[in-house]
Amino acid sequence: MERRLGIGRRINFFRRLHGLTQKELGALLDFSEKSCDVRIAQYESGDRIPKEEMLRKLAAVFKISPQALQVPELGSWVQRMHIFFAMEDMYGAKLRKIDEDYYLRIEEEDNDELVTGVRNAVLQEWLDKRQALEQGKISKEAYDEWRYNYPQKGEYNCVTFRRDDIMEGAYVPAGYMELLKLKKEVQQEQEKQTKKVELTELEQRYKAAEALIAKELAALREEIEKLKEKV
Repeated sequence: MERRLGIGRRINFFRRLHGLTQKELGALLDFSEKSCDVRIAQYESGDRIPKEEMLRKLAAVFKISPQALQVPELGSWVQRMHIFFAMEDMYGAKLRKIDEDYYLRIEEEDNDELVTGVRNAVLQEWLDKRQALEQGKISKEAYDEWRYNYPQKGEYNCVTFRRDDIMEGAYVPAGYMELLKLKKEVQQEQEKQTKKVELTELEQRYKAAEALIAKELAALREEIEKLKEKV
């Protein structure tokens, strides 16, 4: 039932966003004039759930990804909390409070550099788009077009995925493997440079100690020669 309500709310949202009546939307979907508004009303109320083919048709009318319609019901905080709890169970999400604000860490750190990189890439893409909107670099329409068509219009060419047998789409960001390779090369070079710095420092310390010892030996030899003269 929650899935029906979730899809119904999204259909209602996009219909209103496009300024369509239920009858007009039904007509665009080729329903008969007699039943077109009734069918849309059934979808929006959750009394009826559209099949996959109908979801694709609805998405085509709204010019969005079908996935944008398949969002679970989030009408109450109880439902939202259980979404968060599921993220905690599946991905190790953690809640934190910083100052007076609450933040949800999407998932725990992963030893798999590729998994962590993909997660960071998709979140960074969202952040980039959101900041561009807030800074006036893109319009709300452009931002919504990106969101509602994700990942088809994703500049990073990737989507999030579950790390189990049922993959939601393990698309790796375009060129990300090259970035990982470059990162490792940079790290290796930094390690080489660090070793060079350490070696240079040790050599300088040795030379300083050598000079100090030579000075002390010279002073000691001078004292010895003075004692010889007295004897």
